[in-house]
Amino acid sequence: MIEELSAIADKMERLLPLFEDGGNMFGRILPTNHAATFKALALEAKGILADELGGINDYSISLITTANLGLSGMFDDGPSYASVQEAAQIVRAGARAIERKRIKAPLSQATPAKPYVDPSRIVALQSLGNGPWDFARLVELCRELNVAAANRCHLSTAMLLRTILNHVPPVFGLGTFAEVANNHGGKSLKASLERLQGSLRNIADMHLHLPIRPREDVPTAVQVDFSTDLDVLLGEIIRLSRGRTGGDGPK
Repeated sequence: MIEELSAIADKMERLLPLFEDGGNMFGRILPTNHAATFKALALEAKGILADELGGINDYSISLITTANLGLSGMFDDGPSYASVQEAAQIVRAGARAIERKRIKAPLSQATPAKPYVDPSRIVALQSLGNGPWDFARLVELCRELNVAAANRCHLSTAMLLRTILNHVPPVFGLGTFAEVANNHGGKSLKASLERLQGSLRNIADMHLHLPIRPREDVPTAVQVDFSTDLDVLLGEIIRLSRGRTGGDGPK
C-alpha cells in the first residue's frame, strides 16, 4: 500500500507541467481530462488511506478537502496548481504514517505468546480426581508458571520449574527427580527428563542460591524455556495417573 500511495503521489506531480494559462484572473488551469485524472487519483488514495488508517483520518479528510478546492475556492472549476501540489504531499505523508504504524505494530499488536504450560495439560491434571495423589498444588504451580512467563518474570519462572521437579517424584514411585530422570521411561522420555534434571535444575539453583555480586546478569526467556520438556513430563504424569485411576496400573 505504501508503494501504491507513492505511485499515486508521483502521478499527481506529473500533472503539474500540464497546467495551462487560463487567460483569466485565476491563472493556470488543468484541462478537463487531466482534472478528472487528478480526482480519480485522489479518490484512490483516499480509499487506501481509509483501509490502512481507518475511515476517518486526518490524511483522507485533508486530501479530499484539497482535491475539491477549485481555482476560485469553490468546488466546480477544477483543482488549482497549489491544490495538486498539496494533495501529492498529503498522500506522501499518509504513506509515511502507514509505515510508522507498521513499525509499531509488532510491539503493540503482537500475537500473544503461547502459554508456558498448555491449558489442556492443566485441565487434564484437574480431572485426575480419584487417584492416590492430589494434584491441586501442581495445578496451581502450572497456573502461576503461566502468569510468571507471560509477564516476563524469568527468575520466578525458573524457581517455579524447580519446585515442580521437587513436587512430582512420588507420582513415579520415587523420592527425587534425579531418580526419576535416571530410572523412568525410554530413550526419548529420558532425554527430556534429563534436561530438566540437568540444565533446568542447574539454572534454577544458580538463581536461587547465588549471593549478590558486583556485576549481575539476569535470565532471559530463552534461558528458562523448558516448556517442551515440561510438557513431556506433565504428559507422562497424566498418562500414569489415568492408568492407575482406571485400575490398569502404570504402563
